[in-house]
Amino acid sequence: MKFYPIFALLFVCVCAIGCGNNQRLSGKVTFSEDGSPLTVGVVCFENTKTGSLGRGTINTNGTYVVGFESDKNGIPKGTYKVFITNAMQEKGLDQKTGMPITEPLIDPKYSNANTSGVTFNADGKTKTLNITVEHPPAKK
Repeated sequence: MKFYPIFALLFVCVCAIGCGNNQRLSGKVTFSEDGSPLTVGVVCFENTKTGSLGRGTINTNGTYVVGFESDKNGIPKGTYKVFITNAMQEKGLDQKTGMPITEPLIDPKYSNANTSGVTFNADGKTKTLNITVEHPPAKK
């Protein structure tokens, strides 16, 4: 009887692993102005209906991957709003506080799921989402 909870836990874990319908996804983030890659940030996928959230860190060549090793480790099927976080560059240090001074590399609209205008339908077939972004608007 002492081993029953352990076997029950193992059974639940095996079922959870085997029941995944997640989709591995990759792509590249580039600037519309010149096609150069965004070299820093995180691409986030938010499904407000199910609460699912996936993310992939942007590499120095602009590529990202959501999930690793197999198609079963990624995002579940569904429609996602896509946005990008942490796309900032350091411009130096604040002399008074010693804190880094940063500025955005992309238009702020891409940092919000509701304003980015980018969506993705994880249908189990489409495995690539290339994203085109714009630089921040010029300061007035």
